[in-house]
Amino acid sequence: MPTRRLELRSARPPAELTSFVGRREELTELARLLDRCRLVTLTGPGGVGKTRLSLRASAALGESFTDGVAFADLSPLHEPGLLTQAIGETLGLLDQNPATALDALVHHLADRDLLLVLDTCEHLVDSCAMLAEILLQNAPGLRIIATSRQPLDIPGEHTLVIAPLARPEPGCYDPDRPCDSMTLFAERAAAVVPGWRMTAGNRAAVARLCHRLDGIPLAIELAAVQLRALSVEQIVERLDRRILQVRGRRSGLARHQTLRAAIDWSHELCSPDEQLLWARLSVFAADFDLETAERVCADDALPADRIFELIAGLVDKSVVLCVDREGAVRYRMLDTMREYGALRLEEAGGTEPVRARAFDRFADAITEAAAGLAGADQPRWLAWFRREQAHVRDMIDYGVRRARDDVLVEVLLGLGRIFALQGMIGEARHWSLRVIDSREHGPGAGWTEVLALAGLLAALQNDLDPARDLLRRAEERAVAEDDPYGLGYVREVEGVAALCAGDLAEAAARLEEARDLHRRAGTADVLVPIADVFLAVTRTMAGEAAAAVRHADDAVRTTEAAGEQWCRSYGLCVRGLATLIGGDAEAALVDVRAGLRMKRDLDDRLGVALALDMAGCCLVALGDAVAGVRLLAASDWARDYTGTSMFGPQHALLRDVYEQQAHQVLGDTLFQAALEAGAGIGVETAMAEALGEGPAPAEPPSKGEGGDSALTRRETEIAALVAEGLTNRQIAERLVIAKRTVDSHLEHILAKLGFASRAQIAAWFVQSPG
Repeated sequence: MPTRRLELRSARPPAELTSFVGRREELTELARLLDRCRLVTLTGPGGVGKTRLSLRASAALGESFTDGVAFADLSPLHEPGLLTQAIGETLGLLDQNPATALDALVHHLADRDLLLVLDTCEHLVDSCAMLAEILLQNAPGLRIIATSRQPLDIPGEHTLVIAPLARPEPGCYDPDRPCDSMTLFAERAAAVVPGWRMTAGNRAAVARLCHRLDGIPLAIELAAVQLRALSVEQIVERLDRRILQVRGRRSGLARHQTLRAAIDWSHELCSPDEQLLWARLSVFAADFDLETAERVCADDALPADRIFELIAGLVDKSVVLCVDREGAVRYRMLDTMREYGALRLEEAGGTEPVRARAFDRFADAITEAAAGLAGADQPRWLAWFRREQAHVRDMIDYGVRRARDDVLVEVLLGLGRIFALQGMIGEARHWSLRVIDSREHGPGAGWTEVLALAGLLAALQNDLDPARDLLRRAEERAVAEDDPYGLGYVREVEGVAALCAGDLAEAAARLEEARDLHRRAGTADVLVPIADVFLAVTRTMAGEAAAAVRHADDAVRTTEAAGEQWCRSYGLCVRGLATLIGGDAEAALVDVRAGLRMKRDLDDRLGVALALDMAGCCLVALGDAVAGVRLLAASDWARDYTGTSMFGPQHALLRDVYEQQAHQVLGDTLFQAALEAGAGIGVETAMAEALGEGPAPAEPPSKGEGGDSALTRRETEIAALVAEGLTNRQIAERLVIAKRTVDSHLEHILAKLGFASRAQIAAWFVQSPG
């Protein structure tokens, strides 16, 4: 096992759904380039196979990187300001302060040995170039594969031009040695028409077809689809006419013309209604479901009850692809097909109405979600958001520019709640500040709450000066408009900000006032009971454990009756913390574990980080110092990903008390080893350990023990050099062996000893007999 694996939400390269043909020379060259340089950009026209090559290369090379491979699909992203956060999200840093997101990303990658794939950079090429240059300058173990239709043009970049597949040349075709383009056609044809195979009778026609298509993989795949209705000879004849027409009237590279000709031809083979739907589906930035397609793409010219039939027709023609998301069927288009459809839609003057319907669709869903977040529907709406996140980003960008102020405010408030419940504080701040900056004067009802929401997000990221400024503006507006509803939110956020600043008396006063204002205004919202949670934290930090338990009980009781889970899980965790301070660590752990289970089910990374912190303190108090320290380290690792602080400076001091207690019990070496291990186990493993669901970490064997886990002589030698503090490269030089051999030995050592870090190996080697 590698020494450390990043725990990623979306970074794993997508599975290849069809066979991979050819590209041996390109794969070899790419591996050679990555061995001696740190940025390789795969360039070439759309449809030539850059993404497929990057996927295959990353699968082949991933095991040679300690931290594996991270794959970032940038095609759905159209907001340059979110590029850093999108890459961070790929790496598991789900959320960061917009002002410090780059610093956080650089810090996170600084000591990683990682291959990062940036797929589809051309529409964000300047931003991608700047980010890649900064990352490479500050993360010496990082390698990047970028795919783009143009180079990034930064120092150290090596470009690898991805040419079309080898194609048969006229007069030089050897029937006994089919080339890659013909092999691709034959494999795709057999998938389209079961039983189809290349024979002596059709081989020459296949050769002519692949030659006409310049060996471009996407063009070949589109042509193969036509075998449902035509023979290979008919395809060649018709395509010849199309390519001659295109090349006769368009300038530019022949390969671009060939691909355009193939797509033009696929377009002409569609019915008029399929052509119209193809164009309209181009507004979707990522995969979509049937209901959304019906809502967005249907009108009088294209009735909703025909959308499924037309999508099925586009699937048959390989214009639209079926994908499986959590057991549900969804649809998507390749970027090249989407671009073509968008061009057709623009030419027909249909872009604005379809984009407006898409905004309305997602705006309505967000508004409905906001109302359902306070009850039993909360998990369903959060799962919906995770599926539709790319569309939501695209939609709000449109809304900032085009939507009515009252609609945009309602959407932002709903979206802010969803982001908060997912722990995505930084992205919520990005959009809230963009909306605030885009409106010089607050537009009508709800603006006080917008300002308060932005203040809350800033406070949660410990950015207190901007938070205070936003809250001052919000309070002035609420008082001027005699708005107790808005003022309740202002006071609640002021209390949170005071807690984050360490002013417990001010925090308690503001939060109590917020509770009274919410009651008088009859506010029913998922963010209302969280005031009791923060009051419980405030009382806990002030040493008032009994009062803290009462407030936490109020939050748990209210939310349990409504069927809500996010706030209730915080209430359980904080009640556990208060119970721990009250002296009953065993009962505290029961509450913390109940809250952690909910946080895990909701995929709330911020909540998980805090729950792990509290569970670690409980275990230390119960006498299991090693397990507790592991969880405290895992909590720090997880919280770094969210870019948020703990519950103020008193919480940090409280946490330090339990760390020092564990340190005194374990001593320097074992304490450090436990910290290192906890930082490397990953969130999933940490949650299992905190919940008591997995086996306790095994004690490693001594150096003299036999059995399958005993180290070989070479492995023991390498462990000794690790204990001396040598890097893998230094060990390789000392032993006169290849670095990759050292990497392999180190993986075996970690697997045999059940460790996750070099520090654990060093501590074990120093302490073990023999």
